[in-house]
Amino acid sequence: MKPEKRISYLVEYLNKQNQLYYIENRPEISDIEYDILYSELKSLEEMYPEYVIESSPTKNIGSDILTTTKTKQHIHRMYSLDNAFSFEDIVTFLNKIINEYNVFPEVCLEHKIDGLSINLLYKNGKFIHALTRGDGEIGEVVTDNTLTIKSIPLEIDHDWNSERINAFPTDMDHDWNSERINAFPTDDSVIELRGEIYLSHSDFERINKERSDKGLKLFANPRNAASGTLKLKNSNIVSERNLKVYFYGMATQPQFNKTHSECLSFLKSNNFPVNKHYTTANSFQEIFDFCNKWEKERTNLDYDIDGVVIKINDLKMQEELGFTSKSPRWAIAYKFKAEEKTTTLNDVIFQVGRTGAITPVAILEPVSIAGSIVSRATLHNADEIERLGIGLGDTVKIIKSGEIIPKILSVEKKSDFFIPIIFPTKCPICNSNLFKDEAGSIHYCENANCPAQLHRKLEHFCSKDAMNIEGLGGAVLQQLLANNMVSTLDSIYDLDYDKFAKLEKQGLKSAENLKIAIENSKNNSFDRFIYALGIKYVGKKTSKILARYFKNIDNLINSDLETFTNINEIGDKIGQSLVDFFSNKDNLLLIENLSLSVGNAFIRSSSDGAPILPVRNAFIRSSSDGDHDWNSERINAFPTGLGEFPTDRLQNKKFVITGSFTGYTRDQLTDIIENNGGTVISAVSKNLNYLLVGDKPGSKLEKALKIPTIQIIDEKTFGEMIK
Repeated sequence: MKPEKRISYLVEYLNKQNQLYYIENRPEISDIEYDILYSELKSLEEMYPEYVIESSPTKNIGSDILTTTKTKQHIHRMYSLDNAFSFEDIVTFLNKIINEYNVFPEVCLEHKIDGLSINLLYKNGKFIHALTRGDGEIGEVVTDNTLTIKSIPLEIDHDWNSERINAFPTDMDHDWNSERINAFPTDDSVIELRGEIYLSHSDFERINKERSDKGLKLFANPRNAASGTLKLKNSNIVSERNLKVYFYGMATQPQFNKTHSECLSFLKSNNFPVNKHYTTANSFQEIFDFCNKWEKERTNLDYDIDGVVIKINDLKMQEELGFTSKSPRWAIAYKFKAEEKTTTLNDVIFQVGRTGAITPVAILEPVSIAGSIVSRATLHNADEIERLGIGLGDTVKIIKSGEIIPKILSVEKKSDFFIPIIFPTKCPICNSNLFKDEAGSIHYCENANCPAQLHRKLEHFCSKDAMNIEGLGGAVLQQLLANNMVSTLDSIYDLDYDKFAKLEKQGLKSAENLKIAIENSKNNSFDRFIYALGIKYVGKKTSKILARYFKNIDNLINSDLETFTNINEIGDKIGQSLVDFFSNKDNLLLIENLSLSVGNAFIRSSSDGAPILPVRNAFIRSSSDGDHDWNSERINAFPTGLGEFPTDRLQNKKFVITGSFTGYTRDQLTDIIENNGGTVISAVSKNLNYLLVGDKPGSKLEKALKIPTIQIIDEKTFGEMIK
């Protein structure tokens, strides 16, 4: 594959994996697989800088921010760490520093906790708020849930020496706006502390047992459970799950702290929980010994670690080394290798997904690996079975990195009684014929009404990113299917709530809550509706593009391949999938029934043919006489009606948004830009047209000021642009 195409593929694939890992908490690949592909991308970008894409994960920090949550600006940016996958990588990293300082720098070695980063802010010694890392500059507010962690002090001694060391610049006095906002306050009363929230193995096992007893879906691993828990709306549930935290650093230091290890001692003295397994090292051998020790002994811990963090201990040296656009130059994370084991392949079963895709799953002789008992592994597809040359009874090598379904790497020994794996020609659930996708290697069931597909389709339709029907998860949907209470997607809206209340583990309150959730789903936006239909290859981003372009379902149904493929970011594969979906009579009947059930304005055009458009988030629908009923209590820098009706005013213009805004969230601003034909990207470069700056902008402002072609605008100016 040519370098340009390989770079493009890796950027798209790794960004998808970031979405699955940070937002959806359901990673498809292991950390080590991700890191290998990330390293390949980084090397290719260094060799071929002319093909670098601005959305590359090497340029941006993965974000855990959901589209519907409250966010705030970090006072000091939260960076991610570069990775070392071998001792040679550690040597290379430290040799750069040794060559610069002509001395081996003392380093501090710490466990790399496999949890999620948290940023705590204290002012005048009192706890103010807690934010997730987010994209490094903006974090999600999780204050209430963080307060359920009883080991976090609510008050601390803040009377430090005012001459503190600050690793972040305070001289950003750029005269781009007379009302300049400084993102780096120097008020010593404001303190930011960084830590890692995690769930212990014992609590994880307890929670999964409770979920199993209730028939709920089990968490895949402690990290996913901790991440999902921290973002729950009910703090009582969060408290019951017993999250824990270890603190590992401070954004600013009191003057008397000269080293990172002193910083850790200082945190302990102020009653912050600090992991006890840290030490300093003054040679490569001491570093290697520490890494080897914990790679072997990590299974003895009651929490997950996936490596060792190596930090230059001297804080002054840290300040001098500084940062890249993404990572500190004074720290690196050594990643443990994924554990490998051998076992026997006993059987292969075939599962059916919501699109009808058939996935072979290996049934293994149970084996202990990465702290859990493994008895299944994915075989992906027929081509993978052929590539491995695998058969029943073979001894196979498997790999697992904590959070994913294990993967078979190779056949270590052929069975004396080799039994080949025969890929089925009929669906294992409904016995319909299978067909193979011409463009790929996946087999599909041709029966759109296959029971297995229906369950997966219902799950997808009700999911958080689609129609967001809270309370209709996998286990409840299985109950409804088993009792013949749903048979199609639209049948959800005709649910018998009295009958539902009588189901096992349900009741009147559950039925009442479910009814509210289903009714609320009728007010969703058009892009969510498109995504909920489960069209092959059409994800959330493509759904937004389609909603903005076609405006209602009639226009979408009546389009053709040429129209689809002329839309930016929609290629032949997606275009043909759309044509196939809207050519299917069953799908058209489903949409007709949904339009009657949901009754939302975006489903159909108005009687005179003028499209009725979806309204997003805080926007309130216009009244019958056309007057807009905006919320009068909202501070709004934009003119009335802004963003409700799509235009092409910002066609082909690229925006980066930084800071916080008085009248809108960043997600609402993104919707406005996209509804008017523009594109929101994450990184500042010479290809950027506008930097939209709010209160407390981050480092993106400093970068933009160095590129004369970028126009820096504020909230009011932006409003004038699309008035």
